Amino acid sequence: MSDSKGTESKKAGLSIKYTLLLVLMVGFFAVVTYEAAARFLEHPMSGDFKHFYYAAYGIVHDQNIYTSGYPFTGQHWYAYMPLFAICLTPLVGLGLGGGGAAWSVINALLIGLCIFIAVRESITRTGMKLSGNLLVGVSFLVALVFMDKIRGELRLGQSDAFVMIWMMLGLMWIGKRPILGGFMLGGSVNVKLQGLVFLPYLIARGRVKNLVGFVLGTVFFAMVGSLIWGFEQNMQYLATMFGWVGDLIGIENTSAVVESELYPLEWGRSVSIPSVLARAQIHWGLSESFIKFGTLALILAVVAIGWGLYLKRGIPLLKGRSGKKDDATPRGRGLIGLEWSGLIVGMLIFSPQSTVRHFFLAIIVVALGSAILHTNVSVKRKLPVGIMMFVFWASMTFPPGGDEYSVATANWRAIGGAMWALLGLYFAVLWAGLGIVRELPESD
Repeated sequence: MSDSKGTESKKAGLSIKYTLLLVLMVGFFAVVTYEAAARFLEHPMSGDFKHFYYAAYGIVHDQNIYTSGYPFTGQHWYAYMPLFAICLTPLVGLGLGGGGAAWSVINALLIGLCIFIAVRESITRTGMKLSGNLLVGVSFLVALVFMDKIRGELRLGQSDAFVMIWMMLGLMWIGKRPILGGFMLGGSVNVKLQGLVFLPYLIARGRVKNLVGFVLGTVFFAMVGSLIWGFEQNMQYLATMFGWVGDLIGIENTSAVVESELYPLEWGRSVSIPSVLARAQIHWGLSESFIKFGTLALILAVVAIGWGLYLKRGIPLLKGRSGKKDDATPRGRGLIGLEWSGLIVGMLIFSPQSTVRHFFLAIIVVALGSAILHTNVSVKRKLPVGIMMFVFWASMTFPPGGDEYSVATANWRAIGGAMWALLGLYFAVLWAGLGIVRELPESD
């Protein structure tokens, strides 16, 4: 079994080195949170929070949440299920600037909680004993990789941490509290529909209790708005959201009553595989079926590579696997962590639209990579993970932006540069992680 490098499990508290790292990390969060809050108070219309705020404003003032922001922003840009707007209604009384400042604090707390859960799960699922030093060390590396993205999330007043917390709670409770874990995943679906990626996994693993919770959570959070604005209006909101998504992926919109102002599939800032293929289809004048068949082919290729890594490590992907068996063994719990991160990577790279900012949702992948770098295995096994973590960080950071690098940045996005780096990082983490998990005991 792998153990933490240099971890002194018998000692209570943190060593001096890890205390310093914790102070630096907390200090970073304090500075960027204050910066974001001050920015909203001074410039309330900055960032994207205004779109979320005015959707919540629509609830408070009995207006359509998908049009209530138009008089203020000139856009129909709230593109979420109703749940997010409902959760933000307590901030409406603070005004746009005050609400943005309060959201900065809440958002920072959510980000910190997501990192904590992801790191804790990564450490325990790779077979290491949890300690304060190890928790801080792994968390610090995660925060370092995503430092720029964390600052951006807070300055824009973005929603990714609110999306991610449901998924992290689902992972934390998937075995210990299966119905509650599934219920949390149902909540993720009702923020962004990409949360549906967990449904086939739960079915394939025969996780019946998780599935029950998933269905209950999906229905509950989808219908909770009926208590506020009535069943008919709620169904109209859901139809609008599904209609917009249908438009985006090429399904004719017959249900949305509000015209979408979402960017098209080929949007230049999106680095997902469907967007890359859509740009290629337009550039080469190909049929639109190129996007669908190309996406399907790449999904099969990614699954085949992952399956091949399982076979090379001598671990079954399907045979003899079930939720009940996985939950009962350290090896199985380790595999769940690796597969959970794979689902999130798949959700990001095969989404109709994903910007580099959305890769913040891949915290669990970086947390697993950081945990692997802290294990007591050979440098040879860690090296690919370390290299790919650096490549992934660089892919999100360079080209550095600005007019001087605008062409290079556009070209990098056009080929989905950061997306391929994320996929490469996941395969490196999967390969190293399978080698570690394989050595874990088959029973408690």
